[in-house]
Amino acid sequence: MTPYLSKSLLNNYRQCPRRLWLELRDRRAVREGGAPLVQAQYSADTLKRFAEGHVVGRIAQAMWPDGLNVEEASMQASGGQRRDLGRARALTQQAVARKQPLFEATFEHDGLLVQADVMVPVRGGWQMLEVKSSTSPKAYHHADLATQAWVAQQSGVPLKRVGLLLVKKGFELQQPGDYTGFLQLHDDTELRATVDEHLQAMPATLKAARKMALQDKEPVKHQPGAQCTDPFECPYIGHCSGADQAPPSDGVPIRFYKDTGQAKAQKVLNAGHTDLRRVPEELIAQLWHGKSDAHIVNRRLAQAVRSGQPVLDAQGVRQALARYTWPVQHLDFETINLTAPVWPGTRSGQQIPFQYSVHVQAQNGRVLAHREFLDTTGHDPRRALAEKLVKDLSPSSTILAWNASFERGVIRELATQFADLAEPLMRLHAQIEDLLPVVRQHYAHPAMAQAQASMYSIKTVLPLLVPGMGYAQLNGVQNGGDAQASYLRVAAPKAVRQAQGYSDAERETEIGHMRRYCQLDTEGMTAIVARLLRNP
Repeated sequence: MTPYLSKSLLNNYRQCPRRLWLELRDRRAVREGGAPLVQAQYSADTLKRFAEGHVVGRIAQAMWPDGLNVEEASMQASGGQRRDLGRARALTQQAVARKQPLFEATFEHDGLLVQADVMVPVRGGWQMLEVKSSTSPKAYHHADLATQAWVAQQSGVPLKRVGLLLVKKGFELQQPGDYTGFLQLHDDTELRATVDEHLQAMPATLKAARKMALQDKEPVKHQPGAQCTDPFECPYIGHCSGADQAPPSDGVPIRFYKDTGQAKAQKVLNAGHTDLRRVPEELIAQLWHGKSDAHIVNRRLAQAVRSGQPVLDAQGVRQALARYTWPVQHLDFETINLTAPVWPGTRSGQQIPFQYSVHVQAQNGRVLAHREFLDTTGHDPRRALAEKLVKDLSPSSTILAWNASFERGVIRELATQFADLAEPLMRLHAQIEDLLPVVRQHYAHPAMAQAQASMYSIKTVLPLLVPGMGYAQLNGVQNGGDAQASYLRVAAPKAVRQAQGYSDAERETEIGHMRRYCQLDTEGMTAIVARLLRNP
């Protein structure tokens, strides 16, 4: 049986043929009442991107108030329970005849089904527009547009122009709900030429995708690589890499810190080495002979892996910590960045802080106090946060953050926004120091070479320096993406929460998870500092 494909499935094929095969097999298993071959998992960041794409699409539709949303109309025809694609195609044909602007216009040709974001009648035919929640065109945007255009053309629609509606970089909301100028048209000569190339390749692409879909065995020749996250994270990474089914290898992979393009790792592999523990010390010294941070870190990492023991420069740590003004204050922000801003005075993509945690720690390692802020009202949280921040932090002692450039940036933005708080905020800004390089420059653990996260992420370092303490033990919120997703749920209007069946009890539980996650970021820093103070 020839499988039906959609634009998203064809895009999955373009990203990786194996991804298409896995997704189709999973869909078949679910239809037949069985367990999917692989349980696809999307990260909180990916789910947020899906949600923001929907919001941006709604803003685009508002540009043509007389337009027909074909998907919604077809759902209404089926009682609002599910999409009726046959009805959607019929409604599209009728609206095309009336020359009415269309959203989610539905076309099918040769087993390929597409829904065009926007179709606008123009002289002699139609203009097709793809709506994207990014500020600049990407390569996959052109393929998206070509897929939609090819099916529409094969369905008899006279397309005169195609283009992209992209978010205006730096767009600032002036009035609630006023998105005038938020989206900008991109239909330049380069775009049209690239789309034409994809149009010419469409028959061959579709034929190859269908052949892959009909293959009986999983195409394991397509191994994990750069395509796993380009242009988007593939939900099957764990399956294809064996992370969700195979035990870890006895060997230690060849992996270095800040190895651009894995160039030095490849040199080691080319020399016949596959286990970092067994790479000669002379080769490591030859590759990482410089005095820069990356060279020193990698020599120490190789030493830790070779010995199987952590390496800690006790004297260097003592000197670094002695520079601080005690008691130190550990600070961590949680922020939300929205493609379509919702509060006047905020910009597209701007990091808006809604939560922070502060732990105060004495030089003997003892924790003296914990302070926090979390706004779940759904209103602009910045003013209330800034006012409490200048009360909770002292400008007379060191403020520590992990990867402090982020916290510095948040405070600078607040100081720019609130002139009356600028002076006290910038006094706090002047006290910020970064704990991350202190650890990176003086500590290495053999497990870092096999860490799932970044080698010197606090999520990697904390359980290594402080066994038994880590993020895996948290419920609900375990990373920044989870925190953003939780914020969008708990800060949503009550009517929205009720419509989604999200109870007050569930909301309170999720708020507790958010508090615990942010608190662990700063509590974890106190534990790391306490451990370093006790060195070795």
